[in-house]
Amino acid sequence: MNSKKFLIFDAGPLISLTMNGLLNILEKLKEKHENIEFILTPQVRREVIDKPIKIKKYMLEAVKISELLEKGVLKDSKDFLDNNQLAKETQRIINLSNSIVRAQGRKVEIVHEGEASCLAFANLIKKENLIVIDERTTRLLSEDPENIGKILERKVHSPVEIIKENLEEFKNYRYIRSTELVFFALKNDLLDLKKNKETLLALMFGLKYKGTAITTKEIEEMKTLI
Repeated sequence: MNSKKFLIFDAGPLISLTMNGLLNILEKLKEKHENIEFILTPQVRREVIDKPIKIKKYMLEAVKISELLEKGVLKDSKDFLDNNQLAKETQRIINLSNSIVRAQGRKVEIVHEGEASCLAFANLIKKENLIVIDERTTRLLSEDPENIGKILERKVHSPVEIIKENLEEFKNYRYIRSTELVFFALKNDLLDLKKNKETLLALMFGLKYKGTAITTKEIEEMKTLI
């Protein structure tokens, strides 16, 4: 029997998939890979269901994501970890991550609560996992720590100081974006769309303009793989 693997969802990818009419790929991916669990933490649930369902403009997206939770396609993190334990680890990560960068003597907030809860779950579950996150800054802590100072200076429009020893803990996280999920789904015929370069471009730019941090160069490189 295959051991469980976990995809831990931040809010951004779920929102982007929903807004692009692509949320159903999670159901198809789950059918194809039963040993993979799609995880929703309480902190992310607040962002994608609890808060938006009270706002008319965002209610439909919240309902669609809620249905996946009811169907068991998305799983509540409490099915695998105690909420109090997760909350404690989430706060530890928030404190640590937001002490890495200082600008004009003040701490720069890098990781928000939802993102931190995904990192916390990855730490605590002790099994193979990927964090599904589109936001660039959090991923930089693991993927490009050497250049995070330069990138954040452009973001905050001020010289920054990096506390390098606090970066050490973030080096082992593994991430995937909504674009890679959708690319995988297209390549494996899980979408009711033609599998060609035009479809790929439409999907990738749709996700890009709904908040996924992906460059045009990366999209062009993906074209060669279809």
